[in-house]
Amino acid sequence: MAKPGGKSRKASHAREARGVQTHVNDGPELVAAFTAYLKALRRSPATVHSYTYSLNPFFAFLDAEGIKDVRAVNRRLLERYQAALLDPDRPVCCNARAETGYTVNTVHVLTRAVRRFYDYLESTGKVLVNPADGFAAPELGDRLPRDVLTVAEVKRLLDAPDTSKPVGVRNKAILELLYATGIRVGEICALTIYDADTRNGLLRVNLGKGRKDRVVPLGYKARKYVAEYLGHVRGCQTIKNRDERALFINRNGNPIDRQNVQLLVKACARAAGITKTVTPHVLRHTCATHMVADGADIVLVQQLLGHESLDTTQIYTRVARRELKRTHRQCHPRERDQA
Repeated sequence: MAKPGGKSRKASHAREARGVQTHVNDGPELVAAFTAYLKALRRSPATVHSYTYSLNPFFAFLDAEGIKDVRAVNRRLLERYQAALLDPDRPVCCNARAETGYTVNTVHVLTRAVRRFYDYLESTGKVLVNPADGFAAPELGDRLPRDVLTVAEVKRLLDAPDTSKPVGVRNKAILELLYATGIRVGEICALTIYDADTRNGLLRVNLGKGRKDRVVPLGYKARKYVAEYLGHVRGCQTIKNRDERALFINRNGNPIDRQNVQLLVKACARAAGITKTVTPHVLRHTCATHMVADGADIVLVQQLLGHESLDTTQIYTRVARRELKRTHRQCHPRERDQA
């Protein structure tokens, strides 16, 4: 007898895997099982989606090679797959769209997904030999953030929302929070009303990357506008849904999502006349870069951002030096005097 709810859970996993278009025998079923496995490990929804989506080009490659069984894949085939991804003249289909010449960073992600998929197949006995065991992803170079805002640009951005309107107060609170804490967009969407302690100026970030919690300081400005939003705006937005506990709400009274946050950040950047590409993650990079440039201890910045490794945080020391040199060229009198 099937367990209650078992059929619906299986259907849910199958829906998540349906984006994998393949003629490989049992391909969609294996991806659905892989998805269920990742969820059982309590991986974040973003991680589950990333692994599932990243298998698309792999199965497209197997179809093109006439491979109908995942057990027929060997190391040589994986090496050809990786070479095809890096080849600017060879298309690899992904969701019915031909892609050519992926970046090294993208190929790294795609290779990691295949490696993790075969680790799962081996651990569950679906393959006897794991062709991806020890298969190396291409080396990554220094991944310095490309767009970091200046202090003046940040000020213009934070001043862009019209705080005479309720939605402007909410947007101001979100922008101040993004810049003050370096919080990720997924983390800000997951906040509840219980996570913002405006009295003591602290924010609890639940189940961040790696499903780890952390507590970070709000800062004066973010604390002020989050308190104003909670005191004068949020209650009006949840009149029809008093049980909603998400911190930030959209106009329909539902929790704000990633797309809402990304769109409002871009809209405020346009209103501020900023020509750089501005996203929530750019504000995260900017927060860290400005703190390091002003002398913050790199270990404390690591704790603020929720980085597992200090090496990840160290990139901001290089970004800070780069931005300092750029500012020096633009602002120092002797640099402007080329005579």
